Amino acid sequence: MIHLDTQIVAWLYLRKMRNLGDAAQRLLRRTSAPVISPLVIVELEILTELGRISPPSVARMIETLEDQIGLVQSDAPLSAVAEAACRFAWTRDPFDRLIVANAMVDGAKLITADQVILRHFDQAIW
Repeated sequence: MIHLDTQIVAWLYLRKMRNLGDAAQRLLRRTSAPVISPLVIVELEILTELGRISPPSVARMIETLEDQIGLVQSDAPLSAVAEAACRFAWTRDPFDRLIVANAMVDGAKLITADQVILRHFDQAIW
């Protein structure tokens, strides 16, 4: 199972797969149904509200990726994700904590460009 971090979802929507590292590109090509934490959607909404990204709508972005690459949302229990996120002292970013924790609970690798996550989460891939 492969999880995608928020920035990766945005790049895939914008068809900027070339922005990804070679290992991440190879892994994505072999994955039929990449997964996102529902928290990725919340973070995308906030980024849209702040004007950092400007999709037609986040819902449309997710629907497009569901159709194009088979994107699915994790159904991991929120209580398990929250419990795992409490173990991370290496970041104060709540979205990073929860997105990494969701990947951990699902036993998944996480494709990310975030250097902090890459340094601290053994299952992070660039």
